[in-house]
Amino acid sequence: MADVTMGKFSGPAEPGRDVLGVLLDAGAPIAYICMAGSCCTCRVRVISGAQHLAPKTQAETFHLPAGGGSVDERLACQAVCLGTGDVQVDQ
Repeated sequence: MADVTMGKFSGPAEPGRDVLGVLLDAGAPIAYICMAGSCCTCRVRVISGAQHLAPKTQAETFHLPAGGGSVDERLACQAVCLGTGDVQVDQ
């Protein structure tokens, strides 16, 4: 099964689960406030496995810069797992 990992914390990347929920269930020390995509507190850098997440939501497109860098930024509460492979993030 695919996993979402942040540091030494890891949980199952079940299809339809958001990254924040997976990491919270795994006991990861991830910062968050609203859980709705409006505060940007749960912003994470996707180190690997971005292709295993659903496309960015409207909230992410609004709050996160267009990018162009080598690391993809996502809001953990909005980044939904596809369950197709491992995802590694850092905050």
